[in-house]
Amino acid sequence: MLNLGENLSEQEAGRLREVINRLLAVNFLNKEQEREHYLVARRHRQVLEEFFRFLGWEIVFDDRHECLFVLSPEAGCRRNLTRDESIWLLVLRLIYQEKRQGLSLSEFPVTTLHEIRAKYEAFRLPLFNKTRLQELVRLGTQYKLLEPLDDDIRSDDCAFRLFHTLLYAVQADTVEKLYQKIATYGPEREEGAPNEVDAPPAVD
Repeated sequence: MLNLGENLSEQEAGRLREVINRLLAVNFLNKEQEREHYLVARRHRQVLEEFFRFLGWEIVFDDRHECLFVLSPEAGCRRNLTRDESIWLLVLRLIYQEKRQGLSLSEFPVTTLHEIRAKYEAFRLPLFNKTRLQELVRLGTQYKLLEPLDDDIRSDDCAFRLFHTLLYAVQADTVEKLYQKIATYGPEREEGAPNEVDAPPAVD
């Protein structure tokens, strides 16, 4: 039987409840953006592991990158990404992989909209318009995968900080594997391209 919050103060139990609800809504959490939630999760790691095991979900604590991730095995609990959303996340993951070389674990890769557009052009991928760009950036911020560092996200000079949670949004061991995944969305494979990213739906 689950005994969540047993022997916890009312205040600490409330914090733990917030973290659980937060992870059920948005399945990525990183210390850089949500320090308090992350520290609560670390303090009650065993309780969270027991809770999500009871649900049949997987929870991963990545102590090295100071982030965590939960995954439901049920397809109905996952967000069904559109083709352009999958392309967007794959391109971000590729840039993250290329730029993280030589950085310390406490540093986060930074890219620009110009660099993102250049990747789209290099792979001959359909480019997003301004409205769709706003939606794609919102997707990344919602799942705690990136953070815009400038106000005008439509400017080519706009910088984006990429978080380690991208490791779990799109799993690939090497740059070569990412190239292969992105190639499946190229001009000759527009129809029926696989969905490379699965995630529980985030709260709007």
